[in-house]
Amino acid sequence: MSFKILYHEGTDITANLFSMAVYVNSFAKSLGIEHLNVDSGAFQAVAAALIRPDFPHLDGIDKASPFKKAANFFVWFVAEKPIIDEIPCTIILDDSKKTVINLTKVQNHQNVIFAYHMAIDCLCGADLHKNGKVFVLKNKIKVSKHFFCDFVHAYSTATPINDFKPVSLLFEQLAYKANPDAPYPETI
Repeated sequence: MSFKILYHEGTDITANLFSMAVYVNSFAKSLGIEHLNVDSGAFQAVAAALIRPDFPHLDGIDKASPFKKAANFFVWFVAEKPIIDEIPCTIILDDSKKTVINLTKVQNHQNVIFAYHMAIDCLCGADLHKNGKVFVLKNKIKVSKHFFCDFVHAYSTATPINDFKPVSLLFEQLAYKANPDAPYPETI
């Protein structure tokens, strides 16, 4: 998966909608969910947010880091709440294993979970342009069950205006942890 499936050129949201629908359907099936109720208007709002001319980066979407693109997608998806059905407490995907995590008491957990996995999948293999060089984020971000639960709790009420920057920084640090050759030198 790559950001090219989320951030298409132009102003037509159809390609973004199709990409999100395919991913959500595939991810739901991997969880054993055969039928998932969604809000099509919320999906359209997320797709439209990905082509907004006011992308929250000084140089616009084309120059934005993969972390900013992932964060932008994540906060809009969580805020718009396109997935209506909760995820049953018995399944949360953890690579090829199914790990039981009960997050059903967290409102909007399903949208955080889907958005997190889609953003993380897009970051894996993403190009990072830094100091005139291109680094590929080869390794997928992995987190502990404890971190994941706290992340879902922390960002279940995410909004683009309040959470874009913190989520971008968090994705950046998680990606650098998984890809130790990618970060900028730590000097401060």
